[in-house]
Amino acid sequence: MKAFYSALSSLLKRNKTIAMTTFWVTGTGSLLWFLVRVIPKPSRATYPCMRAAAPIMSGFVVYLLSLGGSVLAFRKVREKILLARYWSAFFFTVVAVLSAIVLFSRNEFIAQAANKAGSAMVENADGPAGIARGVHPGRVAWVLDNNVTNEDCSNSADDYWFMDKNTNQAVTGKMLGDGLKSLSGQENCVAAWDILFRNFNYTHKKGWVGYQAGEKIVIKLNLTSLGNGWGTLSEGMNSTPQLALAILQQLVDTVGIAQGDITIGDPYRGFSDDYWDKCHARYPNVHYIQGLGTDGREQTELTDEDVFFNSDDNFQSRLPKAYIEASYLINMPCMKSHGSAGITLAAKNHQGSVIGPDQDPDNQGMGEYLHYDYPDNPTNRKMGMYRHLVDFMAHKYLGENTLVYIVDAIWSGRDWFGAVEKWQMAPFNNDWTSSLFLSQDAVAIESVGFDFLFNEFENHSADHNDDVSPTWVGVQDYIHQAADPANWAPGIQYDPGNADHHTPVGSLGVHEHWNDATNMQYSRNLGNNQGIELVSVPANLVANSKIEVTGISVPSTLNISGETQIAAGITPANATNQGVLWESSNTALATVDQDGMVTPLGSGLVTITAMSADGNKRASTEVTLEMPSGLHQPVIEKCTVYPNPVTEYFVVTYTLSESAEIKTEILTIDGKRVACSNSINQPAGDNSYAMRTGDYNLADGMYICRVIARGANTHIYTTRMLIEREK
Repeated sequence: MKAFYSALSSLLKRNKTIAMTTFWVTGTGSLLWFLVRVIPKPSRATYPCMRAAAPIMSGFVVYLLSLGGSVLAFRKVREKILLARYWSAFFFTVVAVLSAIVLFSRNEFIAQAANKAGSAMVENADGPAGIARGVHPGRVAWVLDNNVTNEDCSNSADDYWFMDKNTNQAVTGKMLGDGLKSLSGQENCVAAWDILFRNFNYTHKKGWVGYQAGEKIVIKLNLTSLGNGWGTLSEGMNSTPQLALAILQQLVDTVGIAQGDITIGDPYRGFSDDYWDKCHARYPNVHYIQGLGTDGREQTELTDEDVFFNSDDNFQSRLPKAYIEASYLINMPCMKSHGSAGITLAAKNHQGSVIGPDQDPDNQGMGEYLHYDYPDNPTNRKMGMYRHLVDFMAHKYLGENTLVYIVDAIWSGRDWFGAVEKWQMAPFNNDWTSSLFLSQDAVAIESVGFDFLFNEFENHSADHNDDVSPTWVGVQDYIHQAADPANWAPGIQYDPGNADHHTPVGSLGVHEHWNDATNMQYSRNLGNNQGIELVSVPANLVANSKIEVTGISVPSTLNISGETQIAAGITPANATNQGVLWESSNTALATVDQDGMVTPLGSGLVTITAMSADGNKRASTEVTLEMPSGLHQPVIEKCTVYPNPVTEYFVVTYTLSESAEIKTEILTIDGKRVACSNSINQPAGDNSYAMRTGDYNLADGMYICRVIARGANTHIYTTRMLIEREK
């Protein structure tokens, strides 16, 4: 392909007649095409075909204006000289000369304007924003292995990037395993997956449980250029086929997930033979989905009703049924710049999960619907406006159902079509990126990906066809808003799961920028207990001052008859993150707060577990509860919830016999605590406490509302409550 363009360029330079004819034909065609398509519907200006035609069209228009201006000006000069109006003649001579300059330098002018318009350095963040997520909060694991790619790959016919001679299957599998172990802090992949599943389920109020047989999982690939099922891979980058096979190997052979419980693909794009032959031969019972559903692939099935709603009310969508049925989603995007969004990573990968109201799986396209807030439009190059990518990250079936993000940077690309190019920044040094990035924090992985893309395209745009789109102001706006509601656009409440947006989300993860492109350190790398931590394989890519938690300890057994605080010991004593999370195995018998204070509610045996906030190290104590009559015997009384059934808000009322410290809890019917308020002090007499179901992501169903009042005596107020938010 490069040889073809080189020969064409040489021909046009040698033959001016052919060059001028080509210029007039393509210029006229582009102008007519732009007018016919865009004037009836201006939003089409954002389509890829329109963006391709725009530079040719604008250059042609400038040429016509300059040509017409210079001809008119020279005619005016001749006219004024004949009339002896020399000052007027001089003026029009200047106009004519300037028009001629524009005429003959039109290409350079247009190229420079395209490159420089809207470019800006990334702003300096005041510090980490948002709440870090994951087994190791805010961690992003980066694996670099140059052996996975062939440095001499020409990415041309018979030597494309995705071929096994250019992408090593064994090294790809090893990189994925190394990344999982680095992200989780475990020594083998079995333990790594187990703790990732347990952390996900724990943070989703399912308890400290691993993967359960029969649970379904969806893997979202990025297969942008494969059409709806007819395309095949060539020089343009999509998901790496070797990585698609590697993730199936991990899930089936390592975790033990049944093939029939796994769905993989890009719902409305193709799943070409490059992937099918590699994956289906080994895992024939996996569900391989695509837009067309031909040649053994399954056509994506959609929900009957819309379940995704843009928070600015400009778009709503059905979703693949496989997403709704899945207990977990794995998001596997590519790393690319993007001519509309600036960058494309995990958030934008879900542009291929939604669909227009007039579209089917075999003709989906989002250019018409979801390009209106992208920074390719200069008016959008600012911070603090609505960004639909936040809705992707916040939706309960998309970002909020994601077990792990795996950014495929084995090959990195330019623009949506993925022109595969070597990177110049260290440590790539004019080689392929040969990397994977993994995280459980949706915002942290976007932040790290942005820093890499910004640095490469800011400093080495000449090696990427002068693309500077990652440097546009506004590109990272969605990351800021996803991290912290304080950054939300005015008037926007991000809640894409409800048409009326009555349950806005909170922080979706943590955001900050690295200290510099040489050290690539974030706050946790520098020994702080907040922000992002970038860890690497090999370890010497990023210096890390963080001291890891290696263990936690509590007494093995305890006998208590009243409120008792349990102390947990963190090893080593100087570990960066000293935080501890507490859990009771039976909250009907005893509760435990986040200071380790155990409140017995009856007699019996209960397990109290302490878990390190960093690394999920766990230790448990068997507590025997012996409840004597007297001061510490809780008094069980009734409270009232209004309204009941509960929709969005509810108020619990009760009568205190004495002033007390109040804490309100919501329990499942089997006694698992799923919500807990902050403690407040209230006086004796009639009292109440208001709560909002959306603050705790409570699903519809029956619950127990419990108020614990600690004064001279402990009083427990309970009642049942039904949540019916969804209609």
